[in-house]
Amino acid sequence: MVETAASATPTPTTTTPTPTTPGTEATAPADQAPPLPTYSTQLAPAATLHYELRRNALVGQATLHWQPTDSGYQVSLQGRIGGLPAVEGVSQGGFDAAGIAPLRYSESRRGRELRAANFQRGAGRITYSGPAVEHPLVPGAQDRLSWLVQLGAVLQANPALAQPGAQVAMLVAGSRGDALPWTFAVQGMEAVTLPDDSVVQALHLHRAPQRPYDNHVDVWLDPSRHHLPVRLRLQLRATGEGTDYRLQRLELP
Repeated sequence: MVETAASATPTPTTTTPTPTTPGTEATAPADQAPPLPTYSTQLAPAATLHYELRRNALVGQATLHWQPTDSGYQVSLQGRIGGLPAVEGVSQGGFDAAGIAPLRYSESRRGRELRAANFQRGAGRITYSGPAVEHPLVPGAQDRLSWLVQLGAVLQANPALAQPGAQVAMLVAGSRGDALPWTFAVQGMEAVTLPDDSVVQALHLHRAPQRPYDNHVDVWLDPSRHHLPVRLRLQLRATGEGTDYRLQRLELP
């Protein structure tokens, strides 16, 4: 599924952030949301991250491949628990003044039907393979996979945003017709214990759920590893059930 590509780090870009109005992200749909900020970015080099994957009492493995080139990128995530597919997603696209610029995001879960979001940059719209809905394609918009790398690229290029209380906001589109502003609040540096019992200091950011069946999203980015995620936790607001990824090893070309 993942094509082999030579590694390259795209040239960072500089843009002027546009402040958002606190509290509006939770209720305003994408068509009516206030302008979201864009940021300068410094993208990580090509990398493969292997995670221990935990879902409630079940334990498995997941692999995140990040492959940038001079002309575009591909990032993929595959995970299995108990020998069965647990998560599978692929994001493909290019780069623009706001960093990662997705063109297509597709996913399947537990072997179920494949769904996709299409970022139609010529038309300025986000469309879907299933639901007959559209959303405006705003600068800096990401998908449910590319945000993992984009968020780290923003922090890598903007050290001032690493202070507790700072926020990073972006539009994030899924594959089921959703596109909502995600606001990540910086919690500060925290110790993260990895599966091999090593401990790393990582920057913790939290995204609060916006809808009843939405997720709490917690991510820990390691400044010594290009702000790539060493831990990711997704917890369903309605039930408290969740999925936890903890880095086992990182491979750089």
